Amino acid sequence: MKKLNILYSTIDRNRHIIRYGEYFKQALLKRPDVNLYLLQEESSIGRILTRFIPDIIIFDDFARNKKLHGLEKTSIPKGVIYWDIQKDQEKFRKFVVTQKIDLIFSFYRDAFRFFFPEFNRKFKWLPNHVNTEVFKDYGLKKEIDFLLAGALSEKVYPLRTKIAREMKGVKGFKHLPHPGYRDFDPEAEKNNKIDAYFAREINKAKIFFTDDSIYKYPVAKYFEVLACNTLLLAPGSRELKDLGFIDGKTFVEINADNYYEKALYYLKKEAERKAIALRGYQMVRERHSTEVRAAQFIYCLKKFLAIKAV
Repeated sequence: MKKLNILYSTIDRNRHIIRYGEYFKQALLKRPDVNLYLLQEESSIGRILTRFIPDIIIFDDFARNKKLHGLEKTSIPKGVIYWDIQKDQEKFRKFVVTQKIDLIFSFYRDAFRFFFPEFNRKFKWLPNHVNTEVFKDYGLKKEIDFLLAGALSEKVYPLRTKIAREMKGVKGFKHLPHPGYRDFDPEAEKNNKIDAYFAREINKAKIFFTDDSIYKYPVAKYFEVLACNTLLLAPGSRELKDLGFIDGKTFVEINADNYYEKALYYLKKEAERKAIALRGYQMVRERHSTEVRAAQFIYCLKKFLAIKAV
């Protein structure tokens, strides 16, 4: 079988708070049908071609990665993974046009189509995913009744912020404040509950609150919480439903008016709580692991290249 040669422009995020990009690269590197050439330094396509001939070029961050010169002069297909689609939108539009990008991958289907209708034909939905070797059921004692974690903002995360404010002082409620978007050394990682330490904290909780922001994004916490076999209480959407987040089956849908009532109900109803959490756990491991998403990504690239070759 001919391997797919991918030139993958990236940066090192091994110590950053957000690591799904690192886990995604690791999953791609493990695939026997892929040759992945990781490019982290500034370079030119001409220089690269003297040592590696890619079938396709992928950028996992158009804004932060080092420059790759000469892209506009090559006919090699190009794709980009766009994470925070509410940021740098005009820069992104310019990048897609000037660099002649063929494929655009994003976690968020409906928001991307709303923000960038002009790129709908280039768009491929690559939903969020979770490293199930890190976010898993550690079998820890469920000693936290209610857990909430992450950034708070009335403008961006109104429900999450309301819950944190109104649940403060409620017996059994714990809030983990956001430690900031930065790198962490091993000691700081432990103290700030990053990565596996965060997963363990989730696993200790009976119930976890989050929200999908004003943009209705299926954010990483939806996947991470279910992967730790903890009951998730969060808003729903059509996009989340299409991903397998079904109210009362794999998670519990809430809003600003009913979150407290539902939290108390599922705190008392242990059997129901555990059953929903278990179905969510099984669903995420089956449909949304990083390995599953990497396989879908490669399938999409191969399909695109096959059609282009006809």
